Amino acid sequence: MAPTSMQIDSRLRDDLATIAQRDFDGVTLGEAVRRLVKEHQLHRIVQRYEELRADPEEWASYQAEARLTDNAAGDGLPGAAEEYPEYNR
Repeated sequence: MAPTSMQIDSRLRDDLATIAQRDFDGVTLGEAVRRLVKEHQLHRIVQRYEELRADPEEWASYQAEARLTDNAAGDGLPGAAEEYPEYNR
C-alpha cells in the first residue's frame, strides 16, 4: 500500500507515539494506528454479541444458526480426539 500523510495536532501525535512506545513495543506510528483500529473493530464485535445476548429471541436465533453452520462444516470429518490420538493420554 502506498504511504500517505494526514494532519493531526502535535498533542495527538505525541499521545500516539507514547502508545506506540509503551503499549506496542516501539512500533511505528502507522503500525500503532493499525493496531488501534483492529482493537476498535474487535471491541465492536464484542459489543454486537452483547447486544445479541440482551435479546433472548435474537440470541436463540443466532445460536441455532451457528449450530447449523458448525454441523455442516464438520460433516463427515473426524473429531480432534480421533485425528490426534497421541494427545489423548
